[in-house]
Amino acid sequence: MLRELKTVLAHKELQKEWGLELDPKNRAGLVDSKLIESETRKQALWYTITPAGEERAIEEVRNKVPVTSRSGKTLALLYLRSLLTPKTATPAVEESVEEPVRALAATVSPEEVEDRIREAYAKITPGAGRWAAMTGLRALLTDIDRDLQDDVLRTMMLGGRVDIEPVAILGDLGPEDHAAAIAIGGTPNHQFRVGA
Repeated sequence: MLRELKTVLAHKELQKEWGLELDPKNRAGLVDSKLIESETRKQALWYTITPAGEERAIEEVRNKVPVTSRSGKTLALLYLRSLLTPKTATPAVEESVEEPVRALAATVSPEEVEDRIREAYAKITPGAGRWAAMTGLRALLTDIDRDLQDDVLRTMMLGGRVDIEPVAILGDLGPEDHAAAIAIGGTPNHQFRVGA
Protein backbone atom coordinates (compact mmCIF):
# COMPACT_ATOMS: atom_id res chain seq x y z
CA MET A 1 0.00 0.00 0.00
CA LEU A 2 2.81 2.41 0.84
CA ARG A 3 4.42 1.58 -2.49
CA GLU A 4 1.16 2.26 -4.35
CA LEU A 5 0.75 5.62 -2.61
CA LYS A 6 4.43 6.50 -2.96
CA THR A 7 4.52 7.12 0.79
CA VAL A 8 7.86 6.88 2.56
CA LEU A 9 9.18 7.99 5.92
CA ALA A 10 12.54 9.70 6.26
CA HIS A 11 14.92 8.59 9.03
CA LYS A 12 15.22 12.24 10.09
CA GLU A 13 11.43 12.57 10.36
CA LEU A 14 11.30 9.35 12.37
CA GLN A 15 13.67 10.95 14.90
CA LYS A 16 12.44 14.53 14.86
CA GLU A 17 8.64 14.15 14.69
CA TRP A 18 8.15 10.75 16.31
CA GLY A 19 11.09 10.51 18.73
CA LEU A 20 12.19 7.13 17.38
CA GLU A 21 15.89 6.45 16.85
CA LEU A 22 16.07 3.40 14.59
CA ASP A 23 19.67 2.27 15.00
CA PRO A 24 21.49 0.18 12.35
CA LYS A 25 20.88 -3.08 14.27
CA ASN A 26 17.09 -2.55 14.50
CA ARG A 27 16.95 -1.35 10.89
CA ALA A 28 18.94 -4.37 9.66
CA GLY A 29 16.58 -6.72 11.51
CA LEU A 30 13.51 -5.20 9.91
CA VAL A 31 15.11 -5.12 6.44
CA ASP A 32 16.50 -8.68 6.73
CA SER A 33 13.07 -9.92 7.78
CA LYS A 34 11.67 -8.10 4.70
CA LEU A 35 9.24 -6.12 6.88
CA ILE A 36 10.50 -2.75 5.62
CA GLU A 37 12.62 -1.50 2.77
CA SER A 38 15.36 1.05 3.30
CA GLU A 39 17.01 3.21 0.66
CA THR A 40 19.40 6.14 0.58
CA ARG A 41 18.40 9.27 -1.33
CA LYS A 42 20.65 12.30 -1.34
CA GLN A 43 22.59 10.97 1.65
CA ALA A 44 19.39 10.45 3.68
CA LEU A 45 17.67 7.19 4.68
CA TRP A 46 14.05 6.55 3.72
CA TYR A 47 11.81 3.67 4.84
CA THR A 48 8.75 1.98 3.37
CA ILE A 49 6.68 -0.90 4.74
CA THR A 50 6.37 -4.13 2.74
CA PRO A 51 3.23 -6.30 2.45
CA ALA A 52 4.89 -8.71 4.93
CA GLY A 53 5.41 -5.77 7.29
CA GLU A 54 1.73 -4.83 7.02
CA GLU A 55 0.71 -8.40 7.82
CA ARG A 56 3.09 -8.49 10.81
CA ALA A 57 1.69 -5.20 12.17
CA ILE A 58 -1.89 -6.48 11.85
CA GLU A 59 -0.97 -9.84 13.40
CA GLU A 60 0.60 -8.15 16.42
CA VAL A 61 -2.47 -5.95 16.91
CA ARG A 62 -4.77 -8.98 16.70
CA ASN A 63 -2.62 -10.82 19.26
CA LYS A 64 -2.62 -7.69 21.47
CA VAL A 65 1.21 -7.57 21.48
CA PRO A 66 2.35 -4.35 23.22
CA VAL A 67 4.47 -2.25 20.88
CA THR A 68 7.48 -1.39 23.03
CA SER A 69 10.60 -1.92 20.92
CA ARG A 70 11.96 0.68 18.50
CA SER A 71 11.51 -1.78 15.64
CA GLY A 72 7.90 -2.48 16.63
CA LYS A 73 7.08 1.21 16.99
CA THR A 74 8.62 1.98 13.61
CA LEU A 75 6.69 -0.83 11.94
CA ALA A 76 3.44 0.32 13.57
CA LEU A 77 4.10 3.92 12.54
CA LEU A 78 4.83 2.98 8.92
CA TYR A 79 1.65 0.90 8.82
CA LEU A 80 -0.44 3.71 10.31
CA ARG A 81 0.97 6.14 7.75
CA SER A 82 -0.09 3.73 5.00
CA LEU A 83 -3.65 3.83 6.36
CA LEU A 84 -3.87 7.55 7.00
CA THR A 85 -2.28 8.79 3.77
CA PRO A 86 -5.01 10.53 1.76
CA LYS A 87 -6.17 8.58 -1.27
CA THR A 88 -5.98 11.80 -3.28
CA ALA A 89 -2.25 11.10 -3.66
CA THR A 90 -3.25 8.82 -6.56
CA PRO A 91 -4.35 10.65 -9.70
CA ALA A 92 -8.13 10.94 -10.02
CA VAL A 93 -9.08 9.92 -13.54
CA GLU A 94 -12.80 9.27 -13.28
CA GLU A 95 -14.83 12.19 -12.03
CA SER A 96 -18.33 11.71 -13.38
CA VAL A 97 -20.23 9.15 -11.27
CA GLU A 98 -18.02 9.09 -8.18
CA GLU A 99 -17.72 12.86 -7.77
CA PRO A 100 -20.78 13.30 -5.48
CA VAL A 101 -19.57 10.44 -3.26
CA ARG A 102 -16.07 11.94 -3.05
CA ALA A 103 -17.52 15.38 -2.25
CA LEU A 104 -19.53 13.89 0.62
CA ALA A 105 -16.56 11.87 1.85
CA ALA A 106 -14.50 15.05 1.98
CA THR A 107 -17.07 16.60 4.34
CA VAL A 108 -17.16 13.63 6.73
CA SER A 109 -14.39 13.38 9.33
CA PRO A 110 -12.89 10.03 10.42
CA GLU A 111 -14.42 10.62 13.87
CA GLU A 112 -17.90 10.99 12.31
CA VAL A 113 -17.35 7.83 10.28
CA GLU A 114 -16.36 5.93 13.44
CA ASP A 115 -19.54 7.18 15.15
CA ARG A 116 -21.60 6.00 12.17
CA ILE A 117 -19.88 2.59 12.26
CA ARG A 118 -20.76 2.27 15.96
CA GLU A 119 -24.39 3.30 15.29
CA ALA A 120 -24.65 0.81 12.41
CA TYR A 121 -23.18 -1.96 14.57
CA ALA A 122 -25.77 -1.29 17.29
CA LYS A 123 -28.55 -1.59 14.68
CA ILE A 124 -27.39 -4.84 13.07
CA THR A 125 -26.32 -6.87 16.12
CA PRO A 126 -28.43 -8.57 18.76
CA GLY A 127 -26.01 -7.46 21.48
CA ALA A 128 -22.64 -5.88 22.25
CA GLY A 129 -19.62 -8.05 21.54
CA ARG A 130 -21.42 -10.14 18.91
CA TRP A 131 -20.06 -10.63 15.39
CA ALA A 132 -21.81 -8.73 12.60
CA ALA A 133 -21.57 -9.15 8.83
CA MET A 134 -19.80 -6.49 6.80
CA THR A 135 -22.75 -6.58 4.39
CA GLY A 136 -24.99 -5.07 7.08
CA LEU A 137 -22.46 -2.32 7.77
CA ARG A 138 -21.98 -1.46 4.09
CA ALA A 139 -25.76 -1.26 3.58
CA LEU A 140 -26.06 1.38 6.31
CA LEU A 141 -23.06 3.45 5.14
CA THR A 142 -23.80 3.80 1.42
CA ASP A 143 -23.39 7.58 1.65
CA ILE A 144 -19.78 7.27 2.89
CA ASP A 145 -16.90 6.52 0.50
CA ARG A 146 -15.82 2.87 0.76
CA ASP A 147 -12.11 3.76 1.01
CA LEU A 148 -12.85 6.09 3.92
CA GLN A 149 -14.90 3.37 5.64
CA ASP A 150 -12.01 0.92 5.24
CA ASP A 151 -9.42 3.43 6.47
CA VAL A 152 -11.45 4.16 9.60
CA LEU A 153 -12.10 0.46 10.25
CA ARG A 154 -8.37 -0.32 9.98
CA THR A 155 -7.52 2.57 12.31
CA MET A 156 -10.14 1.35 14.80
CA MET A 157 -8.68 -2.15 14.58
CA LEU A 158 -5.16 -0.89 15.26
CA GLY A 159 -6.51 1.04 18.25
CA GLY A 160 -8.23 -2.08 19.61
CA ARG A 161 -11.71 -0.56 19.19
CA VAL A 162 -12.93 -3.13 16.67
CA ASP A 163 -12.17 -6.76 15.80
CA ILE A 164 -12.21 -7.72 12.13
CA GLU A 165 -11.94 -11.33 10.94
CA PRO A 166 -12.66 -13.61 7.99
CA VAL A 167 -15.46 -16.15 8.44
CA ALA A 168 -14.59 -19.78 9.16
CA ILE A 169 -16.63 -21.31 6.32
CA LEU A 170 -16.30 -19.38 3.06
CA GLY A 171 -18.83 -21.62 1.31
CA ASP A 172 -21.64 -19.97 3.27
CA LEU A 173 -20.88 -16.57 1.74
CA GLY A 174 -22.70 -15.05 -1.20
CA PRO A 175 -21.40 -12.58 -3.80
CA GLU A 176 -22.63 -9.65 -1.70
CA ASP A 177 -20.56 -10.90 1.27
CA HIS A 178 -17.44 -11.05 -0.87
CA ALA A 179 -18.14 -7.58 -2.28
CA ALA A 180 -18.56 -6.13 1.24
CA ALA A 181 -15.37 -7.67 2.66
CA ILE A 182 -12.52 -5.48 3.88
CA ALA A 183 -9.05 -6.60 2.77
CA ILE A 184 -6.38 -6.52 5.46
CA GLY A 185 -2.93 -7.81 4.58
CA GLY A 186 -4.36 -9.34 1.40
CA THR A 187 -7.01 -11.33 3.33
CA PRO A 188 -10.72 -10.58 2.81
CA ASN A 189 -12.53 -10.16 6.15
CA HIS A 190 -16.30 -10.52 6.28
CA GLN A 191 -17.25 -9.84 9.90
CA PHE A 192 -16.55 -7.36 12.65
CA ARG A 193 -17.47 -6.49 16.23
CA VAL A 194 -17.09 -3.20 18.01
CA GLY A 195 -15.26 -3.14 21.30
CA ALA A 196 -14.58 -0.18 23.61
